[in-house]
Amino acid sequence: MVSTNYFKILGFLILFAVSLATLIVSIIILNNQNNNNSNNQNNTPSPTTTTVKPYHGPISKKPGFAEASKFLLQGLNTSYNPCEDFYLYSCGKYLNNIKIPDGRTRIGTYDEAQRKVNNLIAANIANLKNKKSPLKSELITAHAYEACMKNSNATQTDKSKQILKMIVSSGLGGVPFLNKSYVQPAASDIWKSIGYFEGTLGIPTIFQSLVTVDYRKNDSNALYLNQLPLMLPRDFYVGKQFISQMNDYVDDLIDLATLFNEATNSGASETDIRNSVIGAANFEVMLALASLPDSELRNYIQQYYEYNMNDLSAAYPNVNWTSYFKTLFAPTIQVTKQEPLKEDRYIVSMPSYFGQVNTIFDEKIVNMVDVINFVVLRVIQDTSDFISPDFQRVSNRIKEKYSISKKKNRYIPILDQDDSNVQSCVNTLMTYIPYSTGYLYVWYIDDRENITADVRTQTKLVVENFMNMMDTLTWMSKNSLDNAKVKKDNLIKNVGWPEWYNDSTRVDNYHKYYENILQMDVDNYFDIYLEMNKIFQVVENFNLLNIQTDRTNFQASPATVNAWYSPWLNSITFPMAAFNPPYYKFDWPQAFNYAGQGGTAGHELTHGYDDEGVQFGPYGSLSNCNWNYCGWMDYNSTLGFIDMAQCVVSQYNEKCCPLKEGNVRCANGQTTQGENIADLGGQQAAYKAYRQWVKDYNNGVEEERLPGLENYTPNQIFWLTYGYSWCMKQETSNLVNQLLTNPHAPGSCRVNQVFQDIPEFGKDWNCPKGSNLYPLPEDRCKVWTGI
Repeated sequence: MVSTNYFKILGFLILFAVSLATLIVSIIILNNQNNNNSNNQNNTPSPTTTTVKPYHGPISKKPGFAEASKFLLQGLNTSYNPCEDFYLYSCGKYLNNIKIPDGRTRIGTYDEAQRKVNNLIAANIANLKNKKSPLKSELITAHAYEACMKNSNATQTDKSKQILKMIVSSGLGGVPFLNKSYVQPAASDIWKSIGYFEGTLGIPTIFQSLVTVDYRKNDSNALYLNQLPLMLPRDFYVGKQFISQMNDYVDDLIDLATLFNEATNSGASETDIRNSVIGAANFEVMLALASLPDSELRNYIQQYYEYNMNDLSAAYPNVNWTSYFKTLFAPTIQVTKQEPLKEDRYIVSMPSYFGQVNTIFDEKIVNMVDVINFVVLRVIQDTSDFISPDFQRVSNRIKEKYSISKKKNRYIPILDQDDSNVQSCVNTLMTYIPYSTGYLYVWYIDDRENITADVRTQTKLVVENFMNMMDTLTWMSKNSLDNAKVKKDNLIKNVGWPEWYNDSTRVDNYHKYYENILQMDVDNYFDIYLEMNKIFQVVENFNLLNIQTDRTNFQASPATVNAWYSPWLNSITFPMAAFNPPYYKFDWPQAFNYAGQGGTAGHELTHGYDDEGVQFGPYGSLSNCNWNYCGWMDYNSTLGFIDMAQCVVSQYNEKCCPLKEGNVRCANGQTTQGENIADLGGQQAAYKAYRQWVKDYNNGVEEERLPGLENYTPNQIFWLTYGYSWCMKQETSNLVNQLLTNPHAPGSCRVNQVFQDIPEFGKDWNCPKGSNLYPLPEDRCKVWTGI
């Protein structure tokens, strides 16, 4: 265990942070936590007190209905009372039977969907040899996949010396914790290396530069300077109850540094390495203290401060902006032959963070050697897959223990022992060549047009019914309701794949900067990995400064099992991979599909009207801004929205979900409110849309019964589908991290907490009034509906 005077350091840093308050304020003015019982199936189940009424409709003989029944029966546990705990009713059997794979900290029904998609992509890559004229972009992806698999299946070549050389040539001149005689480089060289690691390798180390839509001029993109994404939940750094986790983390970093020392034959002493890592960790705590928690990053006008280079240099003089931007943009200039930043304009998202970073970089405050060691450790962690097997084991242990993932997706990839290389390689390709990998999935689905047509109809009905719900609101004024309808009318709906997939020439042209990969040796995957990483930073980040905003931009691979709403584009995106169980399958019952994909559509749509979405207008720009807030709702409507949201916040806080022990127990109603409101609004809209489909598209005739689930009505199949889609078994560490860092509540909350506020659920399950999931009207929240 690391012996550090952690509390003294933390106390000093807090005092230090407070002492900066005056400086920070002046800068701003100047620049204008699954229920253990849910995972523990050894507990005595609640007695069933609710009788499911027999349903006597015809039983379907369609194969898809039989498949859907078999799928849902994997979770169904009728020993639980559906009116008291529907999560265990719909997931109990799944949680009993499923095992978390070795090396992972969670497994859920939608995680398994991504694994199946990845396997299909791998199979399609293997079959390219039988394709008469594969696209060049397909060949690029196949070449990178071959190299990745070859690297994974063979005894890997240790690239530690190449990584060390890369660090040395970046401007750092060496690694302090490996060399007691290390000579600190000039500040300009340190910032040169910081820009290099981010621009070329995609590794932010002090702060992060991202290009996305300009919130105020949304026909163009802008460069945003953001606080550093932390390796651990922010609370771990600043809360004294997490001192053991921090000590474990530092121990893991010491192991990494020690192994890198051995791999490079550097000969550093154990004491020097330990002291160096502790110094780097202390610097990391400083950055964590300087950063703002996510709960304070929901007001976008307060994250929009325009600067030019002179402003940046005057406000934050200890940052060498010239050196940083020169190496940050160098790969983009080299690849595209044009300057990405044609306008001297930067958007600083968190001036207070940069103010503290500026003060920290006063060499009287921090030892620059600690800063350099921190930067180097970040690089080593990111490239750990290319060092020694022992090194990889330690690095993976860190990632698994703290649920660290480079991209913050909804799912964490499942790496089963029998196909872990396939999963790992496909996930890497989806990260760095997202659209070619997506093409290799989408374009090999024969009935893709029928699927997307069905989803478009479904989405249309969900949108219509959500707006009908809004018509019943008593707290929304006519003017605000009209604004909401204008926003709906201008909503972009991305379904399946980008339009340019239909033109193979455009697909290859989009991937033209990746073509060098075809000339690279498959036996040298590390170089291919570096090339993919570099081009991804060019194409999907910095070169966007040269491209006009495209509101139809998918922003991620169509092979991603996920969906999202982008307020700055006013767009909802449903990738083709999302149209798989547990959300959708074309020939399965519409009750299943509307509960799954329809609920997803409603959820994402609702984000356009939550506390973040309401700040953006019909085309994506910040709307009706005053000095401290933007939004198209008038004052009284805003108060009504706040009152609705507070009901959900209070409900989550009062009904602790889901832990009953430990130092982090409950889902935080405040930080999860946006997603909770979206769950509630979305699932209600999806249910109403399903009932409309039965009336308008099925001649008012109920769907046939599912064989094996004959006693369940179509409406009950709807609710079972939603419940089963959130089945998730988690290690406590994963659950704690979710509660601390994720705006989504755990699955058990997203079922029971949602259904208690939808009276149609209680009616469909014949629940007694006053039961847990069919409370009295005065005890439930009315979310996006006045009835």
